[in-house]
Amino acid sequence: MWTIVVSILENYPFQPPYAYAVTLMWHPNIDSSIPPGKLNICLDLINPDLVGKVDASTGASGWTPSKTLTNIIEALKGMMHVEPPFFNPGDPLNHEAGEQYFRAQKKFEAKAAAWTKKYAMD
Repeated sequence: MWTIVVSILENYPFQPPYAYAVTLMWHPNIDSSIPPGKLNICLDLINPDLVGKVDASTGASGWTPSKTLTNIIEALKGMMHVEPPFFNPGDPLNHEAGEQYFRAQKKFEAKAAAWTKKYAMD
């Protein structure tokens, strides 16, 4: 089981909730080496610097007050299921995983599966 903490902040809904991946994951858009309190998930929707903005190259949009927690859950689910635009190895937070995804996809898949087995399965 993967654990992702989503916290509603004081200025919600004008700023996105804070989301943090607790479970270690081998993923281009999640950097498990980043400590709690900082963003370790690269997702436009929860990036406080992208509120009200749209990424022209992917069509992914930042947070707006009309978005909901359901939007965040669906985006995180899409990221985990390798669905664009939420899965974006071309703009990685974990550069090593992103590079491996493009250069050695079978090794990437094997390492992601090994990390899933080691950290997300009891």
